[in-house]
Formats: sequence, C-alpha cells, structure tokens
Amino acid sequence: MIKPVRIAAISFDHGHQYSYLRAMLSIPDLELVAISEPNHEQRVRAEAMLDEFGVRDSVRVFSNHEELISCDDVDAVSICSANVMHHDLVMLAADAGKHVLCEKPLATSLSDATAMVQKCAESGVTLATAYPVRHAPQVWDVRARLARGELGKVHSMSMTNVLGARPRGWFIDPAKSGGGAIRDHIVHATDLMRWFSGSEVQQVYCEADTLMRDIPVEDTGLLIEVFASGAIGTCDPSWNRPTTWRKWGDVTGRIMCDHGVLEFDITDHAIQITSSDVTRPHAEVSFAASMNEALLRDFAVAVFEGREPCATGKDGWAGVASTEAAYLSAKTQMFVDVPSYPDA
Repeated sequence: MIKPVRIAAISFDHGHQYSYLRAMLSIPDLELVAISEPNHEQRVRAEAMLDEFGVRDSVRVFSNHEELISCDDVDAVSICSANVMHHDLVMLAADAGKHVLCEKPLATSLSDATAMVQKCAESGVTLATAYPVRHAPQVWDVRARLARGELGKVHSMSMTNVLGARPRGWFIDPAKSGGGAIRDHIVHATDLMRWFSGSEVQQVYCEADTLMRDIPVEDTGLLIEVFASGAIGTCDPSWNRPTTWRKWGDVTGRIMCDHGVLEFDITDHAIQITSSDVTRPHAEVSFAASMNEALLRDFAVAVFEGREPCATGKDGWAGVASTEAAYLSAKTQMFVDVPSYPDA
C-alpha cells in the first residue's frame, strides 16, 4: 500500500469537483486535508459532504484558494474552477510545489496551456488532465481490443458528447468559460479518438452556432478531424438535446476498423462488437462510481510513484489545440491545421 497522498480540493465551480470529493473520501491512497471555495453556497454543499463522511473536523475549509495553496501539508490539489481560472491556479500550485489534477478543458488558450505544462515540468510536479471518461470500463475494454488488433486498423471514428441538461451560470458566460459546447465537449471526444487511434489530430473542420437557446455562446456544433494515421473522426459536442431527454448527457463512440466495428455508450453501460463473422453484445459493466474513483486513484499512484498519469498535461494541451482550431474553422469555414506540442 502506498503512503496516502495529501490532497486538497480547490474550487467547486465545476460540479465535477463534488464527484471527485466523494472519490477522494473513498480511496485509501488519498487523504483529503483541505478544501477551498469562496462561494458560500458551494462551500456549504461541500461541507455537507464532509459531514456525510464524518470528516468535517479533520478537513480544513478555506474561502481563499491562495491560502490553501500555501499550506505545507498539501501534496496535491484538484482544481475545478471556472475555465479561465485554470491557468492562474495551476501556476500558483506549481510554484508551491503541489501536484495538480486540473479539470478539463486544461485552458482557454493554447499559450496558457503551454505555460501550464512547462511550469509544472520545471517545478517537478505532476500535471494531470481530468479526463474521467478514459477510466470508464467500457472505454478501457474498447481500447484494449484495439491495442490487441482484434478488428485490425482503425479507419474512422464517430463520437458524441452531448448534453440534455441546460448549462447555466459561468458555463454560458464566455468571459469565464471561454466558449460554449465546443469548448466544453470537444476535449472528451477528441481525447478518446487520439487514445484509440494512437495518433494526433492534424486538421479540423467545424460548424458551430447558437440554435437552441438565447445564450451568448454556441450550443450546437459538428466536427470533422483528420488524424496523422489517416483515420477520420467526427464529433458532436452539442448542448442541444431537450431537457426531457432520457439522460443528462452521453459519451458514445463508433470505431470502424478493417474487420468490424466497436461501439460503446458509457451512459447505457453498453459495448457491442460487430466483426465480419459474428455479432455479440459484451457484458454490461457499471461505470458511474468507478470512473471518477479510477481517475483519482491513477493520479494518486502517479504522484507517489513519480510516473505519468493516464492523461497528462500534454493530453490536455492537445484538447485545447483541437478546440482552438475548431473555433478558427467555424469562423473561416475552412479546414484548419492543428499544431503539435512545441517539443514534438
């Protein structure tokens, strides 16, 4: 058993932090020592979770992020602020020698993302991007089959990461979010396609608009991504499903290979493999709790062992690169080249 990593939760602006907090309190490899949240209502909600787990007296609660970051007994932090704050908080944490798990998207500009990755490397701290979907059992199963070459080479991929719930608050404030559905959801789908194909995105074409609601950011979009391997991917990151939809959102994928198709839906717990000679459903598996726990457990072990996490800062950088290219494509109505990481 590893020595527990002393972790703190910084900001509950993004609701994912509540799920991560529950995971932190459930994993022996992590010791939650502090949380910080300036917003009273969000702080009270987090404190209620501490009460639920019976740890309210042992976890310090701050209303100031910088004060928490300065604590000597914090090894690592999980940052779930509004998107535009990621850069400043990660830089402060790295300066203080804290390992960082940063909510997606890593940043709202490529220059910020580059600075964050480089700062953490220079400071000798781990920078992990919170891509919990990588840790869904369905996704692991699909990736393992692709790695074994069960169905041959990947030729095309089609992903959705859509929303039925209505985004509100800072999510629809471009000054805080950096954009709408494109900024919010491209990163998951693009990350999975990179992971499945083992290849980087070279070009992006994007259509994006605000079609469903009177909000100042886009709620609808479609992308085509061309990969270095020659594979082609499509992505629907829209926030355009009705509020009466049967689920809050989804992450689905269809991967076309030489000898068949792999399909998955993490919200329906489903995997289906269709080969040239057999069609059979894979056993359903539960993912909802284990996905976030697996993300936090991987981060803890990466910090303890000094290895890279499953999704690194550079993986987060790649998501930002595709997003920036998508916005430029939507503006110019042209395919846009996606840059490679500067040290590549």
